[in-house]
Amino acid sequence: MVQSTGNRHQELLEILVAVAWIDGEIQAEEKEFLTKIAVEQNLISVAELEDLLAQPKNYSPEKCYQLLEQYLGADPNPADYDRLLAAVSRLIYSDDDIATEEAEILTKIQNLDPHNSQAHSPFDRLIGKLQKLYRAGVNQNTK
Repeated sequence: MVQSTGNRHQELLEILVAVAWIDGEIQAEEKEFLTKIAVEQNLISVAELEDLLAQPKNYSPEKCYQLLEQYLGADPNPADYDRLLAAVSRLIYSDDDIATEEAEILTKIQNLDPHNSQAHSPFDRLIGKLQKLYRAGVNQNTK
């Protein structure tokens, strides 16, 4: 299934907001970066983004990892991966204060690099697909 570009940008913004909140607070520089992305991509209004960033959100590393995996899928597109890595890196380095959780997210993204063929052997891809099916089954049974 091919997703529209607008939807991909919306997913990326959601990841960026989660990463910005992962350390429990949003720095002014992170807020400025998120606003720039939202406006450039015409995703949401500045007022909507302000509302999104006004109240603290509890984004766990696990939630961020889930969003990353949803965005990239089992067989990441190199362009999507590069876009994700660049955006998350720019966000994290925007405030010159890198929290441990932010560093862990960057490491997780780097481990998903589709340019590194060793990181994605056929076995790794199979395990990824099985994990996705398992999660879908668990989620379906909990509804």
